[in-house]
Amino acid sequence: MFHKNILFAFLFSLLSYSGFSQNQQEKVISLQEAIAIGLDRNVSLRQAENQLMSLSMDQTQAKMAYLPNVSLNVRATRQVGQQFQLVEDGFEISNVQADRLSGGLSASLSVFEGFNRQNQMRISNLEFKAQSEGIERERQNVIFLVAQQYLQILLDQQLLEIAKKNVENQKNQLDRIEGFANTGLRPQADFFTQNAAVKQLELELIEAENTLLLDKAQLTQILQLNPLEMYKVSSDELMELPQNQKLELAELFNLAIENRADLKQLRFRTQSADQNIESLKSGYLPSLRAFYEYGTQYSSLNTLNYKEQLLDLYPTNVVGLNLSIPLFNNYINKANVARAKVQLYNTELDYENTERLIFQDVQNAYLNYNAAIKRFEVSNSAFEAAEEAYKVQEERYNAGIANLADLSLANQEFVTASANKEQARFTLIFQEMIVEYQVGTLEFK
Repeated sequence: MFHKNILFAFLFSLLSYSGFSQNQQEKVISLQEAIAIGLDRNVSLRQAENQLMSLSMDQTQAKMAYLPNVSLNVRATRQVGQQFQLVEDGFEISNVQADRLSGGLSASLSVFEGFNRQNQMRISNLEFKAQSEGIERERQNVIFLVAQQYLQILLDQQLLEIAKKNVENQKNQLDRIEGFANTGLRPQADFFTQNAAVKQLELELIEAENTLLLDKAQLTQILQLNPLEMYKVSSDELMELPQNQKLELAELFNLAIENRADLKQLRFRTQSADQNIESLKSGYLPSLRAFYEYGTQYSSLNTLNYKEQLLDLYPTNVVGLNLSIPLFNNYINKANVARAKVQLYNTELDYENTERLIFQDVQNAYLNYNAAIKRFEVSNSAFEAAEEAYKVQEERYNAGIANLADLSLANQEFVTASANKEQARFTLIFQEMIVEYQVGTLEFK
């Protein structure tokens, strides 16, 4: 329902602003421009790129894990009440007010964490590569979607031109039949029959125009263009037919395994899942950290000044090593490793399933492409035959040899052959694009 509302809004805007658009030159959008706009505005692609930025920060964080942690702390207090006070012969308890200032610097460095840092760095690199491949596949999805809709509009334009020429030719034929009927060379029924046929063709022309507008509205939605802005696609785009190359299924499948970005993404994620198991196993190993602490303080109860207390009397330095050996942690590590192994198995299953789906997709594209080549050859021959047949029937009718039914049938077959030829031509172009998409070599140049 949402998509229909967008299409109706687009059509309403075309009708409401038709007078304005006639005075405004339509902007021509080439296929390259359409793809560039799609790549720039596609929401899924932009979200994937944002996720890549987040993974880049994960890489940086994994590298920074080799550096020490350093912190500085400062504390200022005022204490009022009974408290110890230093005197010449010892300590005494008195009710006084004391202002105190303390501070310190601490640093710690991980010496050994069971190779967890190395594993985390490998994981971050693999996840970054996986996301990069995911972005590449998303780019190909956008290119394919935009090119598919662009091609559909080009086909709609060709079919619309065929419908316009057919209406024009049949109107001219109607004028000739009217002249024949007025002179008595043809029955009056031929005129009425031809007139009804022209009206039917005009209805088909309206349907062709409506189909073109709907497909343009769909492209407007894909590219997120202003629906009030008039544009048209370039009829010079993708007019060249692909080279009729012999494609081998096994070769295409091997290319797909090598180039498909979504398969590469799963490959990297499988490696990342395997590395995650090794990272979690580091919880079984001991860890060693080196640390250093420096602290000092000042108290108003002491008669010494700030400098003497902070720099001479109270400074302390502590250097040490902290060794932690895991003995038992309620099976937390073991459970984490088990869950990570399940994730690895599922990722491997996803990879195998995707590999099978790729073979199916490539096989379908291969068969459809070869069928499209044959369909184009047959439709081209059928068009030439229908064109000659229509010319012969037109000459026979004008000479009074053939009847209107034969001429109408020949015209219908000629128009059908013309439409089939255009559809076969665009189908062949599109099927080649599908092959490139399924193999993973579809590019935006």
